Amino acid sequence: MKNMHKSIGAFLDGLMGFVGSRSLVSRMAFAVLGRKNVYRIRYFQTRGRWPHLKHPKDLSEILISRILSDQFADFAKYADKVEVRRYLEEKGLGKCLLEHYRYWDNAADISLDGLPERFVLKASNGSGGKDVFVCRDKKTFDLERAKASLAKVLAKKYKLERQYNVFPPKVICEELIDTGSDALPTDYKFICIHGEPVGIFIVTDRGTHKRFCIRNTDWSEIDYTRHEYLPAVPPPKPAHLEEMLQISRRLAEGFDFVRVDLYEYKNQVYFGELTCSPGGGLMVSYNDRALRDYGKMLLEGSASGKGNAQPGKAT
Repeated sequence: MKNMHKSIGAFLDGLMGFVGSRSLVSRMAFAVLGRKNVYRIRYFQTRGRWPHLKHPKDLSEILISRILSDQFADFAKYADKVEVRRYLEEKGLGKCLLEHYRYWDNAADISLDGLPERFVLKASNGSGGKDVFVCRDKKTFDLERAKASLAKVLAKKYKLERQYNVFPPKVICEELIDTGSDALPTDYKFICIHGEPVGIFIVTDRGTHKRFCIRNTDWSEIDYTRHEYLPAVPPPKPAHLEEMLQISRRLAEGFDFVRVDLYEYKNQVYFGELTCSPGGGLMVSYNDRALRDYGKMLLEGSASGKGNAQPGKAT
């Protein structure tokens, strides 16, 4: 049975590598397989078993089943890195927003004129950090490379997470969280179920080889991360943990599931993003215990007793 799983896995790895390419034939293959089957295959690659999407139980199964529904596009206004700022202002959390210097509808129009020496360029429809460009010195910044890459992101049509296709994308020039070195700041991602933070997903070594771990909200350790993803050195407790928890509660109000991403910078808390589909729903670094426990909380409404919130969006 184990060898059979390996053989199936190897075949699926090759198939997904082919479907994930940008060729015409790969797009045709995706169209034949369909979103649901692509997700089923990717879940098998990650977990070594097929997902139960009709009656999901673990958190990954639940999120994938939601992503596949037409209603998930309603989350678009929170996925848009420009529009979500209005939500924070409405919640009285404008102080948590990094400064935005400029917006461009077309990547070819990006100009460094009038910008500060240090900044970040990214797309409002970007997913993940690979298309984020950090400038620490305008004299050496490769603007043409950034333009070419960001143009592709703006033109991208997401096959799986379609909420990113709903809004008109822009290039954002944002304030850089300056750590004083080339290192990127630690990312604290608060997993919120029924409006209540239930865990903290921490991302370290973001500029090199990302490492992940999960802590309880009191910063105690919990075995929720696959060991191959753990950092060599445990991350220190943030100085503003209690404030971060309060901010997460305020932003998660009315959601039955959302992840609130925050940073510490200049002795205060700053906002990163909101997502209802972390890791595209696959959550590769989470172990089975984490997905099972969080899925149970979500289905049973045990985090705060608010079992009637709309799936994945604010009411």
